[in-house]
Amino acid sequence: SHHATSRHHFNMSSCVTPGGVRRIRESIDGSLTDVSVQVLNLKTDAVDGFSAELNDGEAKVPASFAKSLAGKFAGVKTNAVLKLTDVRYAENKAFVTEFEFVEDSEAEFVSDASDAQASKKQKTAEGATATVTTSPTGSGKKTMSIASLNPYMGNWCVKAKLSLKGDVRTFRNAKGEGKVMTIELVDEAGTAIQATMWKDAIDSYDSILEVGKVFYVAKGTLRPANKQYSNCSNDYEMSLDGRCEIEVCTDSVDMSKMQRGYELVKIDSLAMKIGGRGSVDVLAVVQTVGELGAVRRKSDNEEIQRRDVTLVDDTGKSISLTLWNALAVEQGEQLSQMTNPIIAVRGLRVTDYNGVSLSTVARSELFIEPTTADIVDKVVELRNKFDPAMECVAAGAGLATARGPGGKGGPMDRLSLLQMQPDLLEPATANAKMAVVNATTCLIKADQPMYYAACPEEGNNKKVTEENGKWFCEATQKTYDTCRRRYIMRVKVQDSSGAGWVNVFHDQAVQMLGMEAEDMHKLRSDDPPAYERAVKRAQFNDWSLKLKSKTEEYNGESRRRLTVVHCGKPDYAVEAKHLLSLIQGVSA
Repeated sequence: SHHATSRHHFNMSSCVTPGGVRRIRESIDGSLTDVSVQVLNLKTDAVDGFSAELNDGEAKVPASFAKSLAGKFAGVKTNAVLKLTDVRYAENKAFVTEFEFVEDSEAEFVSDASDAQASKKQKTAEGATATVTTSPTGSGKKTMSIASLNPYMGNWCVKAKLSLKGDVRTFRNAKGEGKVMTIELVDEAGTAIQATMWKDAIDSYDSILEVGKVFYVAKGTLRPANKQYSNCSNDYEMSLDGRCEIEVCTDSVDMSKMQRGYELVKIDSLAMKIGGRGSVDVLAVVQTVGELGAVRRKSDNEEIQRRDVTLVDDTGKSISLTLWNALAVEQGEQLSQMTNPIIAVRGLRVTDYNGVSLSTVARSELFIEPTTADIVDKVVELRNKFDPAMECVAAGAGLATARGPGGKGGPMDRLSLLQMQPDLLEPATANAKMAVVNATTCLIKADQPMYYAACPEEGNNKKVTEENGKWFCEATQKTYDTCRRRYIMRVKVQDSSGAGWVNVFHDQAVQMLGMEAEDMHKLRSDDPPAYERAVKRAQFNDWSLKLKSKTEEYNGESRRRLTVVHCGKPDYAVEAKHLLSLIQGVSA
C-alpha cells in the first residue's frame, strides 16, 4: 500500500511547498507542474467528481479535480499531501488535472514560526536578501531602504514618497463591512513598493496621505507580491492595518531621487514580451500623432476615447502606441502640438496587433520630455541620436506577415516541435526563441478552466473577482456590473517530429475554437454536453503557428514554456513550394 508506515514521523513542512497556494493563485497564465499541498475537506460528487480545499499551512484555496482522476483517489483521505503535477487557477478556484500521492497525515497542517525562521535562514544562505542598513534621520528615526525589506523582519521603518493613491473600496465579509485602498511608495533609492491599507489604517491616516508628500511608514507586515495586480517589480508588498504607524516627514528630502526607476525596453525587443505577464516601460520619440477617436465598449456600450501615436527609438524600429481615456485626450492633445517630443511611458501592455504594438492601461503613466535625474541622461542621448529624416522599419513588420496563412512573407525560422523542445534546457536569462511550426491540435481537455473573468475596460485584461453579483478589479480598484471572459488554455499539438503542450491566449483561442469565450461560458453553464462537443470539434485541425519558446525559473526550478503568439490556417500551396525547395536543396 502507498500509505507509508512512517506516518508518525512525517515532517509536513518538508513536503508541503511553502507559498504553494499563492503560486497556484498566480498561475492564471499557465499551469503549474510541481506544487505539493495538503487536501482538506475532501468530498466526492457523482456529477462534479472530487472537490477539496488545498492547504499550504498559511493559506487555502478551493479546488476541483478532473473526473478522469477518480481511479487515483482510491484510499486518498482528507489531510493527505498530494503533489500536483498539472494545476491551474481560474474563476477563484484551482483546477487539478494530474497529481501524485505523497503521504497521509492525521491533522491539518499549520506553518509555525520555526518554519518561517528556517525559510529565513535558507534565504539568507542563498544570498537572496538585501543587506539591511539603517540610517538615522533629522527627526532621530532610524529608517531602512525598501530594497532591504523582507517578510522575516520584525520592526522596520521606511522613509518614502507617496507616488500613487488608489480609491477607497468598501466590501462585506463574515466579519462585517471593511475598507481597502492601494498605495505605492518610493524611497530615495528609487525603489518602489505597493501597499494595501485596511479599514483602521485608512480611518487613521487617509486624511494626511497626499500624493507627492514624504512619510515615515512603520509597523506594517510584508508578504510576497502578487505581480499580476502591481506595476512594481518588488518581490514583496506591504499590508497596513490599525497597528501601522504613518507620519509626515518634516526633514529636508531630495525629492528628485524619489522616483521609481524605469525598466526600459528597446522597441526592437518588445516582440519578446508578447504574451508575457507584467508591463513594460518605454523611452521613445513621438514620430506621428493620430486624431482623437472613440470606440464603444462591448460590455456596457460606454464610449471611451483613444488616440494612436507612432514611436521610434535609436534601434531604427517604430511601433504604434494606443493611448486610452485621459491620456488620449490630455497628453495626446499636448503631443499633437509638438514636434518629435520625447516621452517616457511606464506600465504599458504589449499586444500582438500588427505583429507587435503597445497600449496603455489604467495605471500607465506618461511623461513628456522627462527631466528626472534617473532618466535625463538617456533622454539627452536619444535626442542626439534622433534624425527626423531617418527611415524606420515597423517593429512588427516581420511578425505581422507571420500571422497570415502559412506565415508567408515573414522572415521567421520554420522549425519542428522537436526542434522547439531540445533536450538541453536554455537558461532562463536566454532570449526567447520564435519560429513558425505547422502542427495539428490533437488534444484540448474540456475540464480545464479554459477562460477567466477579465476587467471590462478596453485595454485592461486583468482578472476580476466576483463580489455580491458585481466584479472587482484589483488593478483599477473599481467595481463593474459585468466582466469579459477571455480564453487562456492549454492545447496539445503534434507534427511529424513529435508533440508538445502549448499555452494559447484569447485571440488565438477564438480562432482555434471558432467561438468567443463568453459564448463558450454560456454553453458550459447551460448545456455541458454541447460544450464538450464544441471543444472536441477544435481537435485535429491543422494550423500554422508562430510559437515562442522561453525557459522560466520559479523557486529554483527551470521549465520550458511554449506559447502560441499567432495562428492561421496553412496555405497548402505555399507549404508545397517550401517542401519542394527543401527537396531540391537536398538533391542539389
